[in-house]
Amino acid sequence: MNKFPGTASNKCMGYGRWAVILLLTAWGGVTAHASDVGTTAADFLKLGIGPRAIAMGNAQVGLADDVYSTYWNPAGLARLETPEVGFVQNQDLENITEQYAAFAYPTSSRGTFGASLTYLNAGTFPGYDAAANPIGNVGANDMSVSLSYARSIYRDRRMGTDVSLGLTGRMIQERLDTVSARAYAADAGILIKPGLQAGGLLEGWKAGLTIRNLGTSLQYDTDSFPLPRSLDAGLSYTGVILDENVVFTLDGRQPNDGRRTFGTGLEVTTLQTLILRIGYDSEGDLGNGLRLGVGLKFKTIEVDYAFAAQGALGNTSYIGLTYRFRQVRPDPVNLAETAYQKGLKEYRNRRFTEALVDFNKALELDTSNPDALRMMKQTYEQIKIITPE
Repeated sequence: MNKFPGTASNKCMGYGRWAVILLLTAWGGVTAHASDVGTTAADFLKLGIGPRAIAMGNAQVGLADDVYSTYWNPAGLARLETPEVGFVQNQDLENITEQYAAFAYPTSSRGTFGASLTYLNAGTFPGYDAAANPIGNVGANDMSVSLSYARSIYRDRRMGTDVSLGLTGRMIQERLDTVSARAYAADAGILIKPGLQAGGLLEGWKAGLTIRNLGTSLQYDTDSFPLPRSLDAGLSYTGVILDENVVFTLDGRQPNDGRRTFGTGLEVTTLQTLILRIGYDSEGDLGNGLRLGVGLKFKTIEVDYAFAAQGALGNTSYIGLTYRFRQVRPDPVNLAETAYQKGLKEYRNRRFTEALVDFNKALELDTSNPDALRMMKQTYEQIKIITPE
């Protein structure tokens, strides 16, 4: 147990409080342009990235635990323990295709660095001049190049507590035939994981906040168009239910160019490698908002697929590949603290034999656990009182 739980918890919440204040101050950049409704450009920035995220209703801000955090919440990159690479291929409506590639590299003391590239190709379609005369086929494409950085500002390894901040800067380019426009923008995010603080009541939960696409406007000739800014907040829960690994996510979004929306998703990992996902996105105007997905996860490779129905316009498919440079295992120090906390609950309920097992497990996982040995002795004394020789 943390020797000074009140101090650590207050420090964790203090860091989180200041970070939230900074993000909400930046939110003024979104709400200051009410006239932006329906007039933003670079809408490909709102499509969502990664089949896992798509299948879970585009609700990832409060989860952000992989390389795709570069898009959803850059603060999540701070918790990566091994380099990751991600590739995505989206087959959208009307033969529109989108490719995404990302790389994240965590360091031991300097935070995590990331880079990503998004390319959307709208194909070719008939073009006309100002007098409505046909001029043949024209093409259009969008591109975004991003650099990200994230760092934990408070971390307690034993308690599994973490408060991290992240920033993504990007260059955005749109092209229509021979005309192009460019803009620059940034995302900022925070991710809070309470861990075993507060008696473990919030264990498995995380909360995140991201402000997206603060930056310059896209300039076409004499006309300029603002970017699709938004403030996104999310919650997630990761745990074990009925012996299955489960992830639940919920996001809410306030854009500068439309109504408030939300997304929610559920992920269940079974048979060790099979991942099943289902989600709902209220922004799905073309379809019913339902999303489905499946994945196969091995030691270092994960392959994911997502499907979304778009009503009469057809369906969209998303395929992704994620590679982790090594298999990531749970931290034994945190597992030891989890066993210790469980032992404390058993001790308070006077189930001393069960408590003794948990304290012993904590010491096996982490011989430096400061309180497990003390509680083992104390529990053993209680057992001797109940069952004297």
